[in-house]
Amino acid sequence: MKELKHVHILGIGGCACSAIGEYLCEKGICVTGSERAMREDLGYLEEKGIKIFYQHAAENLKDVPQLLLYSPAVKALAPDNPEFKEAEKLGIPQESWENFIGKYLLDEGRIGITVSGSEGKGTTAGILTAILQDTKWDPLSILGAQMKMPSGNSNIFMGKGCTYILEGDEYNRNFHNYHPEINVMINFAFEHPETYRDFDDYKASFAHFFNGMTGRKKQIFHATANIIEFVRENNFKNITWFGLPDEIELLKKSDVDMTKVWTITNHKLTPEGNYFTLEAGNEQLLPLFVPALPGYLALNATGAVLAALELGMQASDVTEGLKRFTGMKRRFDVCGTKPVFITDYGHSPESIRHIIGEIRTVFPQRKLHMIFQPHLFSRTYNFLDDFASALAAADKISLIDIYPAREKKEEWENRVSSEMLAKKTAVFNSNTKYCGSPQMIAENLRDSIDTNDVVCLMGAGDMDRYYGELIGYFNKESK
Repeated sequence: MKELKHVHILGIGGCACSAIGEYLCEKGICVTGSERAMREDLGYLEEKGIKIFYQHAAENLKDVPQLLLYSPAVKALAPDNPEFKEAEKLGIPQESWENFIGKYLLDEGRIGITVSGSEGKGTTAGILTAILQDTKWDPLSILGAQMKMPSGNSNIFMGKGCTYILEGDEYNRNFHNYHPEINVMINFAFEHPETYRDFDDYKASFAHFFNGMTGRKKQIFHATANIIEFVRENNFKNITWFGLPDEIELLKKSDVDMTKVWTITNHKLTPEGNYFTLEAGNEQLLPLFVPALPGYLALNATGAVLAALELGMQASDVTEGLKRFTGMKRRFDVCGTKPVFITDYGHSPESIRHIIGEIRTVFPQRKLHMIFQPHLFSRTYNFLDDFASALAAADKISLIDIYPAREKKEEWENRVSSEMLAKKTAVFNSNTKYCGSPQMIAENLRDSIDTNDVVCLMGAGDMDRYYGELIGYFNKESK
């Protein structure tokens, strides 16, 4: 890092790439970047002095940076990108951002903490960031989600302490670049069929990641059936378990390592947030409070709390730190009252089921209108039936065009589409329709929204760039 003077980031608009750019800029390194098209939401990076080119072109490298960083998604979608070719021509080293940051953080000597698994990574990492903030463990956190903070929403927190926090992203086996001391896992179900052949291949990749951990090699696991079975198959040790009472009963019937077991008790969800306690035998933590919704935050918070305790933080300090967490952007993010809008990043059948269940709990008297943008053709294709049955639990379903991300539409459009998913979902719930492109979301859906409903705008694609107009229209009308 000391030798670096100029780094160029290809695809700097990505969640993690933008955070890396901000971090390098803070370190005094000249940072440039490029995106395919104009992005108004990247203005904050330009204000920090980062030059962004809104096209991919060889001339973007005319100043010959010492390193070209890229997102694996860019590499997968456009391996012949002119900037890759120019970097090769000029002899500029090329590296994925995950490989770069993994090596850098390992060399820097911080205590590494990751959150891995199929769901809940960003939220759990955000809660842990809030807990450790302004302590000797004040973390460097680089996340794929934006934390809500007094200074504004951000996916990076540049603490001055001795820890770092990363999401252990399993796509493309990216997390193999990380070597943490502590890992937290909340959920575990087969994901990313574009990377893994099947669930066995998926599990083998996690086992490889766990075996590459350093230092204390501490695992903090939510006691789900899948995680318990995974641990039993691999005979993992040095685990702190946590879960709801029925989950802990299931755990006790297994033959896995139970170094420490915490039970979530007295969980109460209120409009202000989650109240609960943690018990391990005769040991009980102070009552805990997370000032955010929904109910599943008790699980995310427990994983974060136990990671903080593992570091050596006092329980009373953990309790106070937890109160600083106020939520994550696009993670059960509530805005508006007529209707209630909720934006969420969930993109798997499992996450849809979780979110629908939480909405039913928090807003039991309201009907639910689910507006969903599938993420990736391969995911939609492989889990089409699961998506249909999960979505059908809403009262009304509107489907937006699939977000391709790193996949090419022309290779998939005859095999799977949102129209196909709409037809499949309509078999279970006739109140389902296909609603076109995300750019048309306000125009196509404005008249179908009932102000007495809860409207959930869900998906990991790009509709967040366009649904602001829809939300703004109703918020203006309700004033």
